[in-house]
Amino acid sequence: MAIYIYRSGGSPNPGPQNPLVRFLISAAVLVCVIGVGILLLPVFGVIALVILGLIAFLIIGGLIYRWIYGDPIANALKKAQEQAQGMRVNPEFQSSAETAPPKPQTWKRTQHADIEDAVVVEEKPRQPSN
Repeated sequence: MAIYIYRSGGSPNPGPQNPLVRFLISAAVLVCVIGVGILLLPVFGVIALVILGLIAFLIIGGLIYRWIYGDPIANALKKAQEQAQGMRVNPEFQSSAETAPPKPQTWKRTQHADIEDAVVVEEKPRQPSN
């Protein structure tokens, strides 16, 4: 069995072996990559401008919202305090419910409660359908 040793990628037309030509090809590829990058700079610039425009729009919109409606965090805290204030019991207010004796809680029944007016229902066996 023969062992083949491939040099320069094994292509029928091997690349240039001269170091000066290899350097020139490498430099040309590098110049092409840099040139494509320079040509794409306007595209990257437009994308960056769009992103900066969106950020500016959000900032200016937030400032206008705050100017019209006030600080949203302070408004939320104020609203929460007003709701908490409304839930507190006024000590001067006396209702008839406070003077009446407390009613027993019906949802806490004991296990030994008597059941009144119960009806016994017999279950009929189900007939199979044909």
